[in-house]
Amino acid sequence: MLKSVQEDLLAFKNEKCQLIDLSSFTIDTLHGSMWGLNYRYMTLKEALIKHKEEIVSYSLLRISKLIDEPFFTFKRREVPRCRVGYGTYGWKYNKEIIKLAIKKASLIDTAEGYGYGKVETELGKILKDSEPIDIYTKVRRDHMSPFAINNAVNRSVKKLNVIPHVQLHFPNDKYPYAVHNLAILRQKGLVRSIGLSNCSIDLIEKAQLFLSEYSGDIVNTVQMAFNMLDNRISKLFLPYCQKRGILVLAYSPLGQKFDKLKNPFLAKIAKKYNATQAQIALAWILSFKGVIPIPNTNNIEHLKENFEANDLYLDKNDVLELTNYYDEKNRV
Repeated sequence: MLKSVQEDLLAFKNEKCQLIDLSSFTIDTLHGSMWGLNYRYMTLKEALIKHKEEIVSYSLLRISKLIDEPFFTFKRREVPRCRVGYGTYGWKYNKEIIKLAIKKASLIDTAEGYGYGKVETELGKILKDSEPIDIYTKVRRDHMSPFAINNAVNRSVKKLNVIPHVQLHFPNDKYPYAVHNLAILRQKGLVRSIGLSNCSIDLIEKAQLFLSEYSGDIVNTVQMAFNMLDNRISKLFLPYCQKRGILVLAYSPLGQKFDKLKNPFLAKIAKKYNATQAQIALAWILSFKGVIPIPNTNNIEHLKENFEANDLYLDKNDVLELTNYYDEKNRV
C-alpha cells in the first residue's frame, strides 16, 4: 500500500495542492493521524509524504478528491488548550460552566438527544458569540435514514450556531447509509468531520470501507466508555484506533459513579502527585495516546479540577499499577 501511496503522491503537482495552516486546526479535519501536530504552512502533499506511515491507508483516502475539495478554515486559538474535554450529558444549563469549558476544554461534546434537544439549543446561545472551540454532537439512532439524518444535522447546526463534528450515536442497521449521508453533508459544509459512538472495530471497518468507496472520507473519531474500572477498549479497540489515527473521546472517564473508583490505593497515588483522586483518574486516561476524556459536571470547582489534570503526567509504573489494581478489582 505504501508503494502505491508514494506513486500516487508523485503523480500530483505542487500547484494542485492547497496551502493549509495545520496549526489553525483544533482537531484536524484532514484526518485523525495528523491530530495534535503543529506543522505550519505545508501543502497537503507535503503533509502526506511526511506522515505517510501514519496515514490511514484505505484507498489512499482518494487523495485526488481531497485535494479538489474546499477545506474549512477556523480562527487560530491564541492559547493552547488542555487535553481534557467537557461532556454536556446531564448539564443543567449553567452558563458559567460552558463559558469556562470554552476557555479551557479541548472540545465540548453534546448530542441532539440530550435534554430532549434543549442542551444543543442552550449551548448554541452561548456559542453564538464565543471564541471558537470544537463541538462534537451525535445523531440519534432513529434518525439515520437519509431524510432523517439530513434534518437532524441541519437542526443541530441551527441550534449550535457552529459547524459541528458529527458522530453516529449507537449505529443501527441503517448505519452504512448514514455515514454516506454524513459524507454528503460534510461536502456541503454542514459537518466538520465524521465519527461513530458506541461501536465495534467491525463497524468502523465497514464504515471506512463504505466511505472509501463512495466519498473518500474517513472515520475521524469514535466515542467510547473508558475509565479505570471499564478499560475494555484498551486491549484491542484502542490500539486499533491509535494505529489508524482515530481520535477516541472517552465518556464516563470517572465512572458512572466516581465513588466506585475512589479507594485508599488511588488516594495514595493522588497524594504522591499532590492531586485529587479524580485528577489521577483523568491523568490515567491521558497517559493513553490519542484519547481525550470528556467528564461531565455541573460543579464549577470540579470542572476547574478536571482541567488541572492536564498538567499531570503519571509515571509509567504508576499507570501500570493503577491498571493492574483495577483489573484485579474487576475480577473479584
